[in-house]
Amino acid sequence: MSKDAYKEIEDIIGPNFITDKDFMKAAYSRNVDPAFPDRWAEMIVRPETTEEVSEIVKIANKYKIHMVPRGGGADLVGGSVTQGGILIDLTRMNKILEINEDDYYCEVECGITWGNLVSELHLKGVTTGVLGPGSGFSATIGGGLSNATVGFGSTKYGTIPDVCLGVEAVLPNPEGTIIRTGSAASRYAAPFCRYGLAPDFTGLFMGDVGTMGIKTKAFMKLFPNAPFKVKKDYIMNKNDFNKVFQLMHELKEKVGDGLHDCIVVPFTVVKFLSGMAEEKPDKRPKIRGPVFNLTLEAFNERILEIYVEQVEEIMKDDARAFDWQEIDLSLDSSDDWKFNLKYAYNYFNKYISIQPPKISCTTCHKVPISFLENAVKKSINFDSKFKNEFPPQSLSLFATCIFLVPNGNCVLVGGFNADNVEEQRETAMKMWHKRLRHQVRYGAIHYWLGESISQSIVEADAYTPEFMRFFRDMKKAVDPNFLLSPNKFHMYSYDYDYSKKIVTEEN
Repeated sequence: MSKDAYKEIEDIIGPNFITDKDFMKAAYSRNVDPAFPDRWAEMIVRPETTEEVSEIVKIANKYKIHMVPRGGGADLVGGSVTQGGILIDLTRMNKILEINEDDYYCEVECGITWGNLVSELHLKGVTTGVLGPGSGFSATIGGGLSNATVGFGSTKYGTIPDVCLGVEAVLPNPEGTIIRTGSAASRYAAPFCRYGLAPDFTGLFMGDVGTMGIKTKAFMKLFPNAPFKVKKDYIMNKNDFNKVFQLMHELKEKVGDGLHDCIVVPFTVVKFLSGMAEEKPDKRPKIRGPVFNLTLEAFNERILEIYVEQVEEIMKDDARAFDWQEIDLSLDSSDDWKFNLKYAYNYFNKYISIQPPKISCTTCHKVPISFLENAVKKSINFDSKFKNEFPPQSLSLFATCIFLVPNGNCVLVGGFNADNVEEQRETAMKMWHKRLRHQVRYGAIHYWLGESISQSIVEADAYTPEFMRFFRDMKKAVDPNFLLSPNKFHMYSYDYDYSKKIVTEEN
């Protein structure tokens, strides 16, 4: 490590916000991703302002040191750690700069957590629509934008980039250029809209997994927060994913904006949760199909009642009302349900790692809802065909839940696990990439890319040579020294031949 670089950065941000101590490098050596080996940065820095980030970028270019930005650290796919180089922890940049209730937008620093932002917004009766990624309220705004994730509210409002109006970002070039996108790029305009001023450069930084720039501020849409919400659960009469598609389609068409969330818990997961119940009832139901978990919202109680009536009419022939206490008395009753922020992310966390000593190899991806039944069959067939290649005693699920999002697509939140021991990590990583390549080839779109998934997409030969050339050229324009987030997309230099990584024997 360059001592001169360390000293120059220390002069910018102060001695309390830079370290090269081993115990700190160890603390930052992984996220929630034990499938990867520990990777130690050369130094950890915690800037407080965009200008400080810009100065760090200038110094990194001067000494040719690579950089990786980091948010809340809940990443599972190797997205925000680095072997060597500078790890830029952005969580000191955590201020709400403006909440504009009149024009329905807010300006925040990208290191703020979703918990802090949403809590403040809800006090004012407004919301970003999406309540943040499934990793929880400790995730940051910047991380959600970088990974194009979904969360509660995504059935109605879409992915996190769908509610973004623009960003302030530091380009990884020698000048550490600071730019704004959307209407904020105009020196005369407020950050109230995304399109119209110029080409949509905001899109360069959405879902880029930290490869195109370091986001320091975000301008987000706001919506009135509907005061009336209700949760309705239905268990299907049979395990039929073509019928799941039909019900999703009908709910979207007939309930529309009243449908805040539509989540389907697959049959296998419902059976699994029933078997793991903490307090088993004396008589438990026969489980024959998946459970629809619906959250409805409205600004008027009577309208909410109409939404409930529409849902009951849609579900009546294929499902019945369901209460989770039917399989586990320790769970909250549906009759007692009230929407709160604790409910929203306790839901996902129990599925991230069902057993804490396990590696979680997530394969979350989107498919059109009409393809859902086919995707499930292909996933089950893959697991059966290659069962001997999975790590011993691995649990593989095509989805722990299925999340309906706008425009007729859904997210399959799935993956498999392995024991968190050295001798299983290589096996798990190989099978992880193989399963991801299989999904890519049946048309899946992954969004939580990091290293493992972005590399697997390249290995599956999903990108045309023209696209990869354009991607490389765009990155070279903003990052001429190739310093920001190397290794993702199997991009190791601008001269590296990525086609060496394409895996063809599975075709």
